[in-house]
Amino acid sequence: MVDIWPFFGTRPYSQDAKTLIAPSTDHLSIENIEIFRKNNYWNYLKILNPVGQLKEKDSLLEARTHFNEMKENDVIKKDNDPNFYVYQIQLGNHNQVGFLSLASVGDFEKNIIKPHEKIYESRKVERADQMMNINTQIGPIYVSYASDENIRKLLLTEMTKPPSYDFESFDNSVHKLWCIKDNKFIESLKSLAKNIPNLYIADGHHRMGAMEHIKQINSKNNKFMIAAFPSNESKIFDYNRVIKDLNGLSKDEFIKILSNNFNIVKKNKSHRPTKKNEFGMYYEKQWYSLEFKGSLKSLNFIDQLDINILNQFCLVKILNIKDVNNDQRIRFIAGCHGLDALKKKVDENLDSVAFSIFPSDITDVIKVADNNLTMPPKSTWFDPKPLDGLVVYEFN
Repeated sequence: MVDIWPFFGTRPYSQDAKTLIAPSTDHLSIENIEIFRKNNYWNYLKILNPVGQLKEKDSLLEARTHFNEMKENDVIKKDNDPNFYVYQIQLGNHNQVGFLSLASVGDFEKNIIKPHEKIYESRKVERADQMMNINTQIGPIYVSYASDENIRKLLLTEMTKPPSYDFESFDNSVHKLWCIKDNKFIESLKSLAKNIPNLYIADGHHRMGAMEHIKQINSKNNKFMIAAFPSNESKIFDYNRVIKDLNGLSKDEFIKILSNNFNIVKKNKSHRPTKKNEFGMYYEKQWYSLEFKGSLKSLNFIDQLDINILNQFCLVKILNIKDVNNDQRIRFIAGCHGLDALKKKVDENLDSVAFSIFPSDITDVIKVADNNLTMPPKSTWFDPKPLDGLVVYEFN
């Protein structure tokens, strides 16, 4: 059973939402983000930027000053009444409809809200320091829940009205938001949410860890903002790899060793896997398909995941990537950038090799979370995502 609450959201008021939200390096280069930052005085980037620089008091002061300045100039404004926020995101043919609300840190501690990624202490504390600096959560924690037709019907009743916000974001996704303060709607959604057995964190594990850390410092800060979408509408892209070199092996040596566990076939065009246990590989301007031919019977559930098959039988065993999360020889490229991004990286360094991977399935993520396990590093790329700065939650 999940408890949710409406809240007094702070949102764009006298400025366009599109210019206020914080663009991400996921879709814009660091250089383009800096240009955007300079061209838009009012923007959440000036508040989020201090991550990684939190020991510099000037950076923290700049963030706090800019946030207060945004409120004082009515660039953003807090709602006078508690709201639920119906949220629709569209990207191409993909459509997802969910809601923004508050949830309980206690439900995370009781494993009603379930993670699937490892949370690192330093990143968690860094996020917490950033939030406590302005007593605000700028970006929601993206969660998925088992599809519920009654919730969907309730949300759709409000979507017949004009949205409060309707704009195209930087990745060409279209975001629409309805702010609902109607008591009947609020009570209906709160009641229906109690039929949800669990929420599953899709994106924002370190924000979640940060909120738990903040609650330990101040027990009154025991709620946090979520963007909740049904799991059958939560889209996961592939999360691909580029390895800097072949670990001293020649091309023939590498292919020969790789063929012990994979059927290797040359392809005359870019190859994106179409099923589990299949991979694409690009090396020296040639695409290949790799189909795993080893036995999975002796492997546990986690080891049977495609990402771990590639890790165990290629990256670790052959290419000597000992720490997938931190090795400097590996780069991760989200599938939303397409296979051309892999090809470009390899063509820039001909000794490197790229692997395209079949996307993780949401059912795998849920199974991992239900068993209190963690997915391998960089194995899920949820996209499109809820935006940072469209609605923010001030703790006070």
